[in-house]
Amino acid sequence: MHVLGLIGFFLIPVARGWPTYNDLIPNGDKVPNPCNPSLIWNGVGHLGPYGSGPRNQFGHDFIKANKIWSDICRLDSDGDGKYNGLELGDPNCEWSTSNRNLSLPAFSHPGVCEPWDSPTCQAMNASLDCSADKVSTDCEQIDEPGVQKYDMFLVNYSIPLRESTFACRIFDLPVKTDYHVIASKPINYQHKLLGQVAVYGCNPNSGEITRKSVFECSSSVAKPCQDLIAIMDQGEMDQGNCFPRDVGLLIGQTGYKQVLMKWTFLNPLKEPGTTNAGMSLYLTPNLKKYNAGVAILEETHFSIPGNLPSYSVSSACPSSCTQFQMRSPVTVVAGVNIMGHYGVKQRVDVERNDRIYNSITEDTKYDVYNPRVFWYTTPVPVLPGDMLKLTCEYNTVGVRDDITWGMGPKQELCKTILIYYPRENWDDHHCESFKNIPLCALEIGDSVFGCTYRGFMLALHNDPLYDMTGCDNTATCSNECLQKTIAARSTPCLSGDMYDLWKLMAMSLRNDKLITLFKALVVCEEQYMTAMLEARSQRGGRGGRGGRGG
Repeated sequence: MHVLGLIGFFLIPVARGWPTYNDLIPNGDKVPNPCNPSLIWNGVGHLGPYGSGPRNQFGHDFIKANKIWSDICRLDSDGDGKYNGLELGDPNCEWSTSNRNLSLPAFSHPGVCEPWDSPTCQAMNASLDCSADKVSTDCEQIDEPGVQKYDMFLVNYSIPLRESTFACRIFDLPVKTDYHVIASKPINYQHKLLGQVAVYGCNPNSGEITRKSVFECSSSVAKPCQDLIAIMDQGEMDQGNCFPRDVGLLIGQTGYKQVLMKWTFLNPLKEPGTTNAGMSLYLTPNLKKYNAGVAILEETHFSIPGNLPSYSVSSACPSSCTQFQMRSPVTVVAGVNIMGHYGVKQRVDVERNDRIYNSITEDTKYDVYNPRVFWYTTPVPVLPGDMLKLTCEYNTVGVRDDITWGMGPKQELCKTILIYYPRENWDDHHCESFKNIPLCALEIGDSVFGCTYRGFMLALHNDPLYDMTGCDNTATCSNECLQKTIAARSTPCLSGDMYDLWKLMAMSLRNDKLITLFKALVVCEEQYMTAMLEARSQRGGRGGRGGRGG
């Protein structure tokens, strides 16, 4: 037999066999390559991404089960803790060759332990070579028919003679039709003083922003332009960003209509210089299968003591919130942390069944001028019922006063921005905490520190404890009003941080009862604090405990 005949004999089953097998499993033709999720692993049951080489464990299980998907859906073939159905977008094991309707994409590879470079998986993935699949300037999607390049850049911008500068500008996007942003690359990025370039989508429901000139901004961005679209630092300027093959971020008629671009310049020697740096967005009118979404996890209104080498604040998007907000699982493809000058470490943990399932955006050396950008080589699935815990750590050595939350140069932030898909699976995606109070939990009716939104609103109208009549129109705090204040503030909804939250909300909620209540409580705030301190001192002197919590 001729050698060419042998080659042809073995190539025919490989070239023609795996597409048939892919039809027998959910999303068989759309399984992301663990080395680079923007690429597809075509031979899911084989060690090679093109259906070449020996079978992997998933392939062995598939053949052993006579190619019946339902028999291997609940197996964890690759041993990474995720069963095959979850990895291929069929978490309930409902898919069949006669029922192919799936609303979920394939999250990961059922035959490759992921994250592929973790200590646990490295030994199991001895035959996997990801060096050939590193993300680079090559992004196959940008060569598809109909793709357009939309450039946004500075024009002879004079870099300020300061150690650091954050410059921003609003750009209009094309709105003739809907487009998907599928990739981005920097323009004129070689200037040595350029640290980072980022693009943020502006909420189209907030109205048009008319300011189009360059202006100096802060290290962070805020509403209405805080939805991350693209971000690159000096270490990856030559690579660009590329969304997974079936994913795009919607702009145009029904999507973002404006973006804010932010440049970070580092000029410690105060050298003169000009730049035309910017970003190219690659747009396609041929919309992809999945819309990308932007989720924001944030803790607000916290304070940090001064002169401490380490101080952490943390908040969470509780499992009850993701269970309520998410229709189905989502896949996180990118993320970036945002703190101020005192930030040193930040992370988001995905907790499932009271255990940390994955740590994402873990940055142990945070740099406010060049925050690390996470584009995940292995997509991170987040399921309804998962808890997302945000933790930020600060170093305030040498600072005398407390540091408050805010956008000012001497204030601090604790925020993470995540890009995920499909957007439709997680529409209500802003998990904000007031200090350590998850606002989403109150919104969905959960009890937070013994207080529920509905219960408090009802009590305002029905509970005499909150009747402060006669105390809301006086400039001084009488003893009667002080006693009413002490009684009201002994309840869960007016204790500790909950009191500060409702005080803030009283300014925005059009609720006469709430406004009246806080007019009275504010008058007696100073006397209340004095009374509480005296009560604690007396309890401490007696060596006992008593009274109600405040």
